Amino acid sequence: MRQNSSREWLPALLTLIAALFLVQPAVAQQACFTAEERARAEKTARVYRAPDPDYDPVLGYNPATGPRRGAPVVDDNGLAKPINCVAHKDESPGAGTTPKFHCVVPGLVDDDGNPIRYKVKPHFKGQSMDKRNGEIYGEFLSSRFSKALGFFADDSWVADISCPDCEKSLTRSFQGASFSPFQPAAGIELPLARGIDVKCNHKDSGPLAESLQKLLQNGAPRAEIDAFKLWLAFIDHGDTKTDNHKFACLKSKKNSDNTRTCEPGEAVFYVGDMGSTFGFSSSSEKKARLEGWRHKDPIKVSGGRCSTTAKSVGDTSISEEGRRLLADGLQRLLDAEKRDKTITRVFQASRNAERDRPAAEWTAEFERKARMIIDARCSN
Repeated sequence: MRQNSSREWLPALLTLIAALFLVQPAVAQQACFTAEERARAEKTARVYRAPDPDYDPVLGYNPATGPRRGAPVVDDNGLAKPINCVAHKDESPGAGTTPKFHCVVPGLVDDDGNPIRYKVKPHFKGQSMDKRNGEIYGEFLSSRFSKALGFFADDSWVADISCPDCEKSLTRSFQGASFSPFQPAAGIELPLARGIDVKCNHKDSGPLAESLQKLLQNGAPRAEIDAFKLWLAFIDHGDTKTDNHKFACLKSKKNSDNTRTCEPGEAVFYVGDMGSTFGFSSSSEKKARLEGWRHKDPIKVSGGRCSTTAKSVGDTSISEEGRRLLADGLQRLLDAEKRDKTITRVFQASRNAERDRPAAEWTAEFERKARMIIDARCSN
């Protein structure tokens, strides 16, 4: 009788032991780009693509197609609704020096069922107006205007955000202030696309000048490279370290050998961190200040030859074709401003007027810089 009892429980015990020690659960292997794919991207990536004529920089999307999945809800004026989220730590947050935290909205998932994780830039030196982090506003403005002109950028919003447990997902400690679960006018970001790294090593960046030169040597249209350089000067892109410039793939496919291939024409090179813009400063609270941006002209013309004031781009000479490409896009924005105050409404949606000058004053300076490029002529 005792022997029969042992026969009953022994198989169950062996099954349990196998489950715990012998049989490991299957782990889905992530499909990664190869070194060859990365090398191909470094030769063929685009910095410009003709923009969607119906893209609305105030809303951050084409109204006919709607916002991207996971985008915060915005009203008709482009102002994002408040967000409540919970901490979701990124184990590979990048090398940025500004504190950020990561969070998700419960139930908000991507097409694969994975949580959509926001990268949030808070006001880490304090929430008073004089201490607010200017990177939040610069990133929003640069993202919206870049997309309207045909340059690539991560999606960005400014929103009041509440995250009670997000101190545990901070990338680094605050400076001179304690963490607060409520962050007014925080910067919310979703990445443009999948970064092109090698074997998922999270190293998808490339040095700015060297990358642009390599693309040019491998057949990239000079007009597009020059327009991109001139645009970086227009927005006063100041933090030009390698980590801030990314190779990404807008559309890729997974192969049978569990590698990933970027589809032809879908590799792009862009500024992956546009916070230090619209008035660069080494101090976060002094970034995106109109007084700083006013004194920085994007183009210089001498003897008919044009050059850009962009930082760290290598060759600063600008061709007439490159000037004209950016000028045409800027003219479209000026026309939109006349029709429905598009430029002014983007500045209003950024909420920068809460800690700096009114949107109309920013628009006047935007128009002045645009006119410099539109009216110039280059013999380069």
